[in-house]
Amino acid sequence: MLGPKVLLQECWKLKVSWDTELPTSISKKFERWRKELSKLNKIEIPRCLIPSRNAPGNLTFHVFCDASKIAYAACVFLRCESENSTTCQLIQARCRVAPMKSLSIPRLELLACSIGARLSQSVSSDMKLENLPKIIWSDSADALYWIKGTENWAPFAYNRVKEIRSLTNTEDWYHVPGPLNAADLPSRGCNVETLAMSRWWEGMDWLKRPPEEWPKSNVTPDFVI
Repeated sequence: MLGPKVLLQECWKLKVSWDTELPTSISKKFERWRKELSKLNKIEIPRCLIPSRNAPGNLTFHVFCDASKIAYAACVFLRCESENSTTCQLIQARCRVAPMKSLSIPRLELLACSIGARLSQSVSSDMKLENLPKIIWSDSADALYWIKGTENWAPFAYNRVKEIRSLTNTEDWYHVPGPLNAADLPSRGCNVETLAMSRWWEGMDWLKRPPEEWPKSNVTPDFVI
């Protein structure tokens, strides 16, 4: 769904009114996107989150946050670990186009963490699983430093960090390398074929391994304000 949102923003930048014919470059992109929609019929996403109600195993929420120059996104997965297998299933995702006013990547990453915190709270509340452990992942060292730090940040960072801390625990935030971040796909967009091949709704492969095999990285912030 990111494609048409970006096209709409392009129309705003060009100040195209609602009854004006679209520029050829935009109309071609839209038609290409529209023709792909029929391919979505080939994608089937299971509704079942937990393989067995009788023995659900250990459940954990995993929230991923990421941003690119064009958009920022967050997604929530439910990880179910049982004796015989470990599964992961998408619960909800949200993506927003980057503001028309240019922002640095660290600030966009912090916006992604903001919607990740909101999703984390709303999903656990709606599913009545408020006490379920949560792990929140971001590949931005700067955003994590803002969230975990104790300094008095400038208003942009301060306001968002304040909300994030009110909705989540700072110790639940972890760093994940960019290529292993599940929110990378919705923050950059993709076509239907890429979505189908990725089976993105099943989560990252590394999440199905034991926690001791999860990615660990030592990072330091490199602020670009």
